[in-house]
Amino acid sequence: MRDEREKASLVGVAANLCLAVLKGGAGLYSGSAALVAHAIDSLTDVLLSTVALVGIRVSSKPADSTHPHGHHDAEAIAGLVASLFLAFVVVEFMVAAAGRLLNPPERIGGIAAVAVLLNIAGKHLLAAYTAKVAERTRSPALEASVANYRGDVYTSLAVMAGVLAGWAGFGLLDPLVGIAIALLVLRIAAETCWKNVRYLMGTVPSQEIVERIEKLSLATPGVVHVHRIKVHAMGAYCKVDLHVCVDENLELREAHRIAHEVENNISKNMPEVSSVTVHVEPFDRHHRENHR
Repeated sequence: MRDEREKASLVGVAANLCLAVLKGGAGLYSGSAALVAHAIDSLTDVLLSTVALVGIRVSSKPADSTHPHGHHDAEAIAGLVASLFLAFVVVEFMVAAAGRLLNPPERIGGIAAVAVLLNIAGKHLLAAYTAKVAERTRSPALEASVANYRGDVYTSLAVMAGVLAGWAGFGLLDPLVGIAIALLVLRIAAETCWKNVRYLMGTVPSQEIVERIEKLSLATPGVVHVHRIKVHAMGAYCKVDLHVCVDENLELREAHRIAHEVENNISKNMPEVSSVTVHVEPFDRHHRENHR
């Protein structure tokens, strides 16, 4: 599964790099700021695919003496760096595009329209391929890439509108479309940046994950009560720490077996969980009075 995810990420890097070069060259040759902006958007996809590839490879490394919980945070660090770099590039482009509003192109070459059509076809095929791999391997990184690829198909239609307007002689619309797309990419960069900052701070991914952990734990025979569930995000994965209560009259061996069953139940049904630590407690008077 890891090899399949890596292959899909490499395909995404290669395809998006080719599309970025195609659109960037056609945009510069034809004078379309909107197409150049879309080329920058494809560079975003290259960065995201690269981050996914790095995350998959690094996160697959086993825990060691210096990284007892694994290497999953490397994906969040790479994502943070990539998003900050992207934001810098987009801001630089927006400054240049704003200058073009004062001197818009008279006409835009027809090669720009051909480049946009090729991009739409390429992104559609790439999204279909990556979606199949993401569903088969349950990869959150690839699922994010699929959403981004499909969004690019729709933004391509806006680029086409700007290109056709410029080709028809309404050159002012082209840099306006370029700035609009750049703002959209800047928003994506900001959201990605904040998302990875939350990962690095160990923010709980969602309340739904906590509820699923509680439900799976209570479904384990012998578990009477569950509390103190802690979820620590690490890139696309997370580690879990929780307390389970069992009958206070159980032997230690049986209580230990139940704890392992809880760990196995969570790990088996939640692939996003990389490690589970279960603390066993007797369901005595203290727990009956304070945890009900």
